[in-house]
Amino acid sequence: MKRVILFLSVLLIGAAVYGQGLQKFYSEAMAAYKAKDYPQFYEKIKEAYKLHPYHQGILYQLGTAAALTGKKAEAIQNLKQAILINADFKLEGIADFTSIKDSPEFKKLLDLQKEWQSPVVHSETAFTIKDRSLHTEGIEYDAAHKTFYLGSIHKRKVVKVTLEGKATDFCPSGFEGMTSIFGIKIDVKKNILWTCSSPMPEMENYDSLAKSAVYKFELSSGKLLHKYQSVKSGVYGDLIINKNGSVFISDSQTNEIFTINEKTNQIEPFYSSTEFWNIQGMAFSPSEKFLFIADYVKGVFRLDIKSKELTEVKTTADVSLKGIDGLYFYNNSLIAVQNGVTPLRCTQYFLNNDLNKITKFEIIDRKHPSFNEPTLGVLDDKTFYYIANSQWGGYDDKHNIKPDDQLQDIVVLKAQLK
Repeated sequence: MKRVILFLSVLLIGAAVYGQGLQKFYSEAMAAYKAKDYPQFYEKIKEAYKLHPYHQGILYQLGTAAALTGKKAEAIQNLKQAILINADFKLEGIADFTSIKDSPEFKKLLDLQKEWQSPVVHSETAFTIKDRSLHTEGIEYDAAHKTFYLGSIHKRKVVKVTLEGKATDFCPSGFEGMTSIFGIKIDVKKNILWTCSSPMPEMENYDSLAKSAVYKFELSSGKLLHKYQSVKSGVYGDLIINKNGSVFISDSQTNEIFTINEKTNQIEPFYSSTEFWNIQGMAFSPSEKFLFIADYVKGVFRLDIKSKELTEVKTTADVSLKGIDGLYFYNNSLIAVQNGVTPLRCTQYFLNNDLNKITKFEIIDRKHPSFNEPTLGVLDDKTFYYIANSQWGGYDDKHNIKPDDQLQDIVVLKAQLK
């Protein structure tokens, strides 16, 4: 799902959590830098870092401050973390880095930056859709009928798509108050299609009073079986189904995971944690003992379904787990679509046997020529399909969609996994 990650936007997120402290410390740090008071610059940006240690802009500035105050190892470490999130930060020819520019560590950092800036392309185009204003986010695949289902953010509907890219409506626009469509999942055994929707300014006929909802359709006929209405505001960014057919929904605004009670026809809270900053995609382990949760800001968490124990899944590899939108479990690894990093990428993260640590990774795609906000995907055996160009940037500053000549055909990529 689209997440604005410009520095000031993330400061607003931090301000909501920490009051005005983050903005205050950052502003004071930059004022000290401008005045060439580098010790004060370091102290103030360090305080900002304590409040938001995940932001690439703060990491870069902390690395700069450390370099300017003789803290060489700290400078390299923070610049490295910043580069792994955004490989386009400037390192070469910067006077602020004079104290470290001739060190072997800095030269390794430049090599690492060049590596992350380079394209990696393993996927090919599965199909394209010519409806450029559809603006898709979620995707699901019915292997039995070789049919894809895609959700439209702008047109507020679900479409059926053939392998050749021919799209027809599964349900009409705005059906039963349907808003922007995000996650879609199919329960083949029960002949059910589940989808979640939330009101977004980019949708046709935007209504700020509309509520998020979950829709339950009969897959074969398209008949609506039930609409589960949210009782409070939120953004249902994705959903997942377990083997018993129970549905779990992630709310990226409230950072709660909900479930559907089909006996009472209510959406009920399942889990939340103060550890979460901005949750997105989810994936079950094969035994369904664990639910993996992508946090757009912090990385990946693992939730024990029974005990509700939450564990952060970390890695010592030179990679950032930030900016994950879609998350999928495959053969003791996690497939992650990352649109909150630069360059954009799709990555396979390999887990240890205890499923609590990432031991290594491989890039599926990085800087793919079709990328323009990749979002969600779907697994079909060893093949991973995902939306390459959701095009959240295809609107003007008033959220009006741009003309077709400023948009692209929708591209769905497919990758053969190891």
